[in-house]
Amino acid sequence: MKYKCLIFVVLFLVIVFGCKTKSKISETVTDRSDFIKDSLAFELCKIYGSDQGIRDFSLNFNRREIMPKIDTLSFNRIVSFLTQNGYPSKDLLGEKNMQHECVGAAFTAVLLHNPHRLVNEQKYFDLFLSEVKKGNLKASYFASILDKYYWAKSTNKENRRVFYGSQFGKPCIQTKDATNKARIEIGLEPLADDGFVDCGDEKLEMPKERK
Repeated sequence: MKYKCLIFVVLFLVIVFGCKTKSKISETVTDRSDFIKDSLAFELCKIYGSDQGIRDFSLNFNRREIMPKIDTLSFNRIVSFLTQNGYPSKDLLGEKNMQHECVGAAFTAVLLHNPHRLVNEQKYFDLFLSEVKKGNLKASYFASILDKYYWAKSTNKENRRVFYGSQFGKPCIQTKDATNKARIEIGLEPLADDGFVDCGDEKLEMPKERK
């Protein structure tokens, strides 16, 4: 009888302390997961801070010289973040963190300030196109990033020209075939004729060939 009681006590202690240990391990894992999410979110906030801070026009410095360097650094940082951790999402960073502007808008801001990297460099075009195909980046937004390049480089400053068709405007009917082919490539539907504008005999330097 004494042995049965002893065995019962041992089993009870094993179960009780085993559950407590499992609970502590679970809490530790949860805490570590939250720490990683917060650390990644903080990294994005630092990137966003650099991107926006350089555009604070209340500060007096040689913006024309320094801004391109900061933009290049910021772009390289989001590429590094993407390749190491994946595209920012609620699963990766946590829903609470994604609600912060500096977290949710970091990639958006940096990409819009570096469209030339996607247009001129095939590897970066392919990298972010793969995120479109995964559903992490909207095709319409990807088109806006690419069109930002053409919009900024347009020789017609009164009616700035674009290539894909996006929030930056309608493309020229003169590039219809090339435009629709490019739209299909990034997952968008081709445009009907009313989705274009007639640019007459303007010299259009688009599409720009990627290298």
